[in-house]
Amino acid sequence: MLYDAKPWVFIGLGVVLALGAMLWSLSAGLWTVWRGLLCFAGAGLAIVGGATLQLRQDYRARSKWRRDAPP
Repeated sequence: MLYDAKPWVFIGLGVVLALGAMLWSLSAGLWTVWRGLLCFAGAGLAIVGGATLQLRQDYRARSKWRRDAPP
């Protein structure tokens, strides 16, 4: 279960970080270097989580073990 949840954790954490940094900057009225890096890190985490999900789906679809399993 934890193995399946990790990409979703990355996506969720990334979205929270990116949106949090944006809202924080909007409320403060200016961007700082740290808020920009926080937003960049959040977007990066979300992208990595999404790519991991896609790679897992592709691997499972091509997996010989999965294809040869009885229906």
